[in-house]
Amino acid sequence: MRELFHRYHGYLTVEMTGLNPERFFNLCAFSGLEIWNAVCLGKQFRFYMRAKDFFKCRPFAKKAGVRLHITEKKGLPFFLYRNRKRGLWGAGLVLFFVFLYILSLYVWDISYEGNLRYTDNELEHFLAEQGIYCGVKKSSVSCENLEEALREKYEGITWVSARLEGTRLYIHIKENEVLLGIPRKDDSPCDLVAESDAVIKSMIVRSGIPAVKPGDTVKKGQLLVSGRIPVTDDAGTVTSERLVHADADITGIRERTEIKEISMWHRMEIPTGKKRAGIAAAVGDLSFVWLMPAGAGSEWQTAVNYRKLCLFSDFYLPVSIGIISAREISAVDAWYTQSELNELSHIFQTETEEKLIEKGVQIIENNVKILVNGSVCRFEAYMKTEESIETPTPCENTTGEQLENEYN
Repeated sequence: MRELFHRYHGYLTVEMTGLNPERFFNLCAFSGLEIWNAVCLGKQFRFYMRAKDFFKCRPFAKKAGVRLHITEKKGLPFFLYRNRKRGLWGAGLVLFFVFLYILSLYVWDISYEGNLRYTDNELEHFLAEQGIYCGVKKSSVSCENLEEALREKYEGITWVSARLEGTRLYIHIKENEVLLGIPRKDDSPCDLVAESDAVIKSMIVRSGIPAVKPGDTVKKGQLLVSGRIPVTDDAGTVTSERLVHADADITGIRERTEIKEISMWHRMEIPTGKKRAGIAAAVGDLSFVWLMPAGAGSEWQTAVNYRKLCLFSDFYLPVSIGIISAREISAVDAWYTQSELNELSHIFQTETEEKLIEKGVQIIENNVKILVNGSVCRFEAYMKTEESIETPTPCENTTGEQLENEYN
């Protein structure tokens, strides 16, 4: 700390020669002049003293019969004096720190953590509606109000934390992992009919009267479970019906056909081996690109990887720097080979299976045919699946005449 004080006020390295150096030191000490790190170098002494004390010690040097010689000047006053003609450089340095201070008053980056159900774009759009975006003043951001607004807007968010660090706004979210409420049960009267042609494999009826049994072949729209339960009198005559919500688990084996058509001609991009590199910069909506020039008539694939500038751990700047990588390609129209068609058919088969498995469908058989007709290729996937085939349909009370005709 004392050295910083000396550098701030400026100090001198002084060499002293003469007959009575001890008397000079005593006079300086008696007068309160500071001298430190005095070293004897044979017939002379070397020491440090403050610049303003050097002029005060001249009478003492004359009394002691010594001569003082300044060998070095150190400290802020001498630095400023030596660079007095470099005013623009100093002004630029000051403006740089002023500019950094102004940037530190704004939010330049927003990060989200813990959000699975709600995407970053969705949350970013909501924050923009609340007046919070990259470039907003930190003083206008209330983390408490933002947390409350997020909890009120999204029912699936159980806990949220918002905090400002540097020029970055952190939003940490915890979502509800259980159902927000018990789904309301549908008790409206209905029948269960077949969703498609199938062979019934198993039936578990919880409500209603079954109209088919395992092993039966049913058509699309055929009644499987009736939601109309007849009410009889003591003589066994049907007098009325009671409508219920038919409920059953009915599994059937059905056949599916999925079709996809593509052109036999496709665009093939062949790399030539030539590459280019460059730098891109983005400031807000403005962007600048520096890329090595390309030859006329050539075609290139370009990719840019942007990264926001950060001076310190949380001091982000409104500038993104990107590295550009480009490669030259030669594009030609090519005809699919048989091996390529086999690969495409396998991809089509896999994608079709994944979509059905997501719906809970069990695939028993899956065969794909490749049919080429001129310049068109047709993929036909024939599948045998085991799945739930029931679908509800509303049922209504029958009139007395209809009831009599139906049961008599």
